[in-house]
Amino acid sequence: MSPTVTSVDQIDLEISIAFIALGAARTAFRSCPSGENEHAVDAAQTAVDRLLDARLAARP
Repeated sequence: MSPTVTSVDQIDLEISIAFIALGAARTAFRSCPSGENEHAVDAAQTAVDRLLDARLAARP
């Protein structure tokens, strides 16, 4: 397996995990809309966006 495929596979895995974390943060915010939970949603969304950008850049 080439390094590029492994790298893309790793990014895909990280996107999946980050998306799950984003869902959890959004659920927490819906249950308790606090500043702390809003920050968690923003941070999780930023992580997903960063990973999606990396995935797009790594596209073969």
